[in-house]
Amino acid sequence: MRLLYILDTPYAFNNGCWFYRNHIPAEALKRRGHNVHFLALNSGRGIPDEMMTFPDTVVFSRTYPVDPLVTMRKFKKLGKRCIYETDDDLWTVNPDNPSVAISTEKRRQYEHLMDECDAVTTTTSELAKKLRKFNKNVFICPNAIDYSLMKHKDIKMPKERLRLGYSGAASHWRDLELVTEVLVNIQKKYDVEFVLQGMCGCPLEVEIWQYKQVLTYGLRPEKKLFLEQAVKWYQGMKNVRFFHVPFYPPVMFPTLLSSLNIDIGIAPLQDNEFNHSKSCVKFYEYASIGAVTLASKVLPYKKEVGYCAKNNVKDWVAKLERLITDKDFREKLRDKQAKWVKENRDINKVVEKWEDAFDPKKV
Repeated sequence: MRLLYILDTPYAFNNGCWFYRNHIPAEALKRRGHNVHFLALNSGRGIPDEMMTFPDTVVFSRTYPVDPLVTMRKFKKLGKRCIYETDDDLWTVNPDNPSVAISTEKRRQYEHLMDECDAVTTTTSELAKKLRKFNKNVFICPNAIDYSLMKHKDIKMPKERLRLGYSGAASHWRDLELVTEVLVNIQKKYDVEFVLQGMCGCPLEVEIWQYKQVLTYGLRPEKKLFLEQAVKWYQGMKNVRFFHVPFYPPVMFPTLLSSLNIDIGIAPLQDNEFNHSKSCVKFYEYASIGAVTLASKVLPYKKEVGYCAKNNVKDWVAKLERLITDKDFREKLRDKQAKWVKENRDINKVVEKWEDAFDPKKV
């Protein structure tokens, strides 16, 4: 099979969606003998003739700064199988999400892509239900872990106490606010530390200072809720002992996350329609590095994690306390979670679902 991914920018490699929905599947497909190429639609060169004839299957993702429909139609005229890939409920993006404006502005684009493509790929059954309103041919290809990317996994950041951790992107300030008071209460009783990884690519205090300047001068009104939420969270964290490790490029992320030496990975998540269509990728990441996961008792986590807390301080504190004080329970749960993720979310097993979705014989 010859596969061509059409990217929205030459710098798509900095995006987590590219990493999980394009790069990891593509590398697994290559290992199985398939020929894979990437091309940025807005590179200024158009689509070279050799790339028009090369693929059996063409994959479009999310949204583009230029209209991708003309390009998709050209490929379809040549008899190429065209796929549209999305991992978010683009119709209900949370108002404090930095991508909310794009999801609204590009609605016509992504709905038309779904309508005209041969099939849609996505992450979960919850999201697939919504996508089938636009295209009946939806394939569920779960997010998966490429364990081969964890190079130097024995190199660990030293620690003298139990370490809690959270890793995520900048859309999760409001989710993190769920556990601010939890962390304060836990650290009053137990000598544990907290590491925050991601959220921004520079020191956290610098990022928040920049947000404050943007708010002061009213420079990004479309991101006002997002910026205010981040500043509010940061102010609430003044009584939490933590350190921050900035965002790294996604291909470097697995090794980085492993090096943080986290014992307990937390995955707080607001209970709303947009989040219900997310995947449990944080759980997969924590399990893959040997950390036990405690997540919010909401979709998608309550389907897979096996140890969840209601979104209130009392239950989060109680569930965390058990993990902190009961080492035997923590280690047994960690091993159980790691086993499930390895058996069900290893890309070398999930790749067959991608092969099925991309199969050009399905045209």
